[in-house]
Amino acid sequence: MYRYILFLLLSLSFSSINAAENSDSFFGGLSLSDAQLEQQQQLAAQQNKLFMLVLGADWCHDSRALAKQFQQPEFGQKLAQRFVVSYVDVGYLQHGFSVTNYYGEPTYYGTPTVMIIEPSSGRVLNKSDWQHWTNAASYNEQAFRSYFLEKEFQPLAFSAANRAFEDYYAERVRVGFAVAGALLEAYMESSAKQPSAEFSELWAELGRFRNQVFNDVIDYHDRRDEFPNYPLQSWEQE
Repeated sequence: MYRYILFLLLSLSFSSINAAENSDSFFGGLSLSDAQLEQQQQLAAQQNKLFMLVLGADWCHDSRALAKQFQQPEFGQKLAQRFVVSYVDVGYLQHGFSVTNYYGEPTYYGTPTVMIIEPSSGRVLNKSDWQHWTNAASYNEQAFRSYFLEKEFQPLAFSAANRAFEDYYAERVRVGFAVAGALLEAYMESSAKQPSAEFSELWAELGRFRNQVFNDVIDYHDRRDEFPNYPLQSWEQE
């Protein structure tokens, strides 16, 4: 419980970390190859449904909250009428990128990330607000119902310049994930009651950075010049 409270305070809109208080596993080891993604997408098309991918992890409090809501009997039944749903375990932020790449996206920016795919075209429909669910534990059942059962998704059109901008900064986010993920894994598998100052500071810094990148990608989705520029982050400096 101490770990959960500590990271809830440190999260800064990055997903909070959940100590292993509950043995239930929602994401443990789940992955999808390109062939499996295509198979699931085709299944959704055949059933006249949307295809939903949930990228998350069992250590993530918000990932678990979303998965638990999806498994509520009444809600889950209605969800299955609209979506074919697949889960992907991102591990300690080192997995899941092959899935985003398959759909033309260079990275995810937090957990859980919910990708809603139009199955005939493979187009991502909800990138403009897929970060919304990185705070899944903060939303009530009505918020889930409004989004997943009632909302009509309107995809954004991104300029080529915006795509180049995102590709560059997404790589920097991924480098941050690699560094923070290694520290996260070491902490979660240790007996330490609190994380190191190094990890705490890096986790907060990474949260601010990845949120800023994502927000600017969306805000400047149709821009062709004059994109923001961000200074080097601590994990990028020698």
